[in-house]
Amino acid sequence: MEHGDLKCVNLNGSARCGSRLVTQVSFQYKRKLAVITLMLLGGFFLLGTAAGLAKDKQPTTRTITGTVFDDGGNTIQGAAIEVTDVQTGKVLDIYSQESGQYRMADLRFDHDYTVKAMYGGSSSEVRRISILETRWTLVLNLTIPKTHK
Repeated sequence: MEHGDLKCVNLNGSARCGSRLVTQVSFQYKRKLAVITLMLLGGFFLLGTAAGLAKDKQPTTRTITGTVFDDGGNTIQGAAIEVTDVQTGKVLDIYSQESGQYRMADLRFDHDYTVKAMYGGSSSEVRRISILETRWTLVLNLTIPKTHK
């Protein structure tokens, strides 16, 4: 087989063109190596994208949950829970459920809050949530002392 000025000789799946030996095996090896390299790069890309998406899934607000008790350890249904945004002065009110539990969501991380519960003319201690608190969900159990007459 002639190619330009070089004489090529076919030797069972390889060819010798002048002093250069060209094999099909080396071409297939290079092709497999390229495919494996592309697959690895694609995997690293997908892994990096998934990690970036995971960061984006972090909550942008915090939630407060808890249970309201009397000083005897009994849960109180219908206690008013007052959550006050210290920066704006806005007051949010919710009521404890049958099991004494409450939940307040969508509170900003960059604001301080105070929380207290009221029932039957008495109120719990005032609890403060600081902007330095980094947890997404806070559990604040509140105790309202019984009024003694």
